[in-house]
Amino acid sequence: MPLKTITFRLPEEKLHELDAVAVVEQRDRSVVINEAITQYLSLYEYHRALIEEGIRQDDAGDVIEHQALMNKAAGWARKPRAL
Repeated sequence: MPLKTITFRLPEEKLHELDAVAVVEQRDRSVVINEAITQYLSLYEYHRALIEEGIRQDDAGDVIEHQALMNKAAGWARKPRAL
């Protein structure tokens, strides 16, 4: 895959942190940035899929009403133990 050069602004403190990670990992700054972006995009896609699944379940009526869930959860609460 061909690489493209981009430019963006970053607070100086974050740049120092980024460079520290690159030094510890003995990698180029660009590699660390690339890995971070890859992980971010993967997490974004995962969250997007979860949201879409939730919307699908809601559209299908496969949900629990809030109050019914709260009533059920109230029974899950731990009661304090006597010492």
